[in-house]
Order: sequence, then structure tokens, then C-alpha cells
Amino acid sequence: MSDMMKQFVRETLDDILKNEYAHMRYPPCVCAYVVNAKKSGDDYVCTLKILDKNMQRDNQFPEIPAVRTSVPVYQGNRVVVLMLYGECNPYIVGRY
Repeated sequence: MSDMMKQFVRETLDDILKNEYAHMRYPPCVCAYVVNAKKSGDDYVCTLKILDKNMQRDNQFPEIPAVRTSVPVYQGNRVVVLMLYGECNPYIVGRY
């Protein structure tokens, strides 16, 4: 009986994490590759590709276009990115 209860609790927690707290399955701070970048006034606008822990392109994430930052970034740079509030709202902290 206790194994059934453990399985029920595990499945329930997995379901809650998947549906309500999906952002907890990914790190809040990641590295990204700058696919392209251009200067726009005082800021830079770039497209990012998230990297995995081995610094390889992570195919779980699509490219993120139109990321605006005051950090000078150029095509080919690697940057450190925070995903604010668990959303796909990247904030570039700096170059890696």
C-alpha cells in the first residue's frame, strides 16, 4: 500500500511541477551564443541561442530574437543570460 501512495505522490508532484512551475526544470541563469547583433541607438539588439552546460547549442530552446541590451554584444559572442521570473524574458548580464 505504501508503494502505491509514494507513486501517487510522485506523479502528482511531477504533474504540478510540469504544469505550474515549468521554469523550475531549467536553470535561471544560462549562457547563450549571439547569432546576430546590431547597434540601435545606445542599445544593442540581438538574437540569442541558449547553450547547454557543455557550451553546445541547446535544441530544447528556439532562438530568441529581438533581445535588447545595453551590454555591447557582437555576433559570435557568448553571453550570460538571466531568465527573469521563469519566463522567456532574457536579461544579458555580460559577456562570458
